Amino acid sequence: MTDYSTNQKQEGSFFGGNKIVLFAVIVTSLLFVIVLFIEKSKSVKNMIPMIRGEVSISKDFSITTTKDKFPIIIKKKDPTIGKKLRFSGNVESVFLKTAVSLMKKNDTIVEVGAHFGYNTISIAKKLDNSGKYYAFEPNGTVFSCLRKSVVLNDLSEIVVLKNLAIADKVYSFPIKDCLSKKKSSDGHYTKTREVIVNSSTLDRELAEEHRPISLLLIDIPGLEFSIIKGAETIIANSHDIEIVVYFDRARSAKNFDLETEFQRMKNMGFNFYIAKEANNYEKADISNILSRNESVIVMTRNNLDF
Repeated sequence: MTDYSTNQKQEGSFFGGNKIVLFAVIVTSLLFVIVLFIEKSKSVKNMIPMIRGEVSISKDFSITTTKDKFPIIIKKKDPTIGKKLRFSGNVESVFLKTAVSLMKKNDTIVEVGAHFGYNTISIAKKLDNSGKYYAFEPNGTVFSCLRKSVVLNDLSEIVVLKNLAIADKVYSFPIKDCLSKKKSSDGHYTKTREVIVNSSTLDRELAEEHRPISLLLIDIPGLEFSIIKGAETIIANSHDIEIVVYFDRARSAKNFDLETEFQRMKNMGFNFYIAKEANNYEKADISNILSRNESVIVMTRNNLDF
């Protein structure tokens, strides 16, 4: 004979369990719909910077806060770095990870192409009071943002800023204004305006710096060898210098015989490594580097630990 009360308990347990499952399915479905709505809704997307605590300082510029909890001034409509900082708070970069993995707290570091200063501030914050950071940015408007961001982060005693382009000689020339980027019909970004900038050499600008340079960061694809040629004295006097370059073969090949330039660096005693991630380097020869379209390269007279 079946125990009626036992059956009732089993049925109650069964339906109770199903209710929990049903509730979980409903909540999950609602969350999916909400996330999908946010992804598709431009108006909701545009609220993200405000939700993240962005402070507008003019029609075109604002202070946003990075995921590393430091403020930085950017152009609101910048479609690349500015957009990433406004909407996600960071710029994932093998270049930056490599620089951080190679630096030491008391280093003297030089960065050519500082832009709004995300790399500058990220790295300089890790230096102690005996470290020094030189940051060069040629675009006057961008440099103004960079200077204010350095002050906001209380780094004026460590970071030396110079509103200059760096090359192998002193002269003035036009560059494409990075703040005039617009998206073309094929999905690529184009720069629509030119600005005139003044250039100098690292040997000239750092003539009073008597400490050897530990780290030279070059994020100006196409001009890296011009910058290096203007720093021959610094490089000769800084035996342990490590040079991190964002290398774009197509852009660099327009200006240099790449095999000749890399061979010249090799003759100066440099080894080449391709950075994959922080502390993950692949030793490379010249042909291996030139077989790649883009890469982050470390040039060093030392052997990097794997």
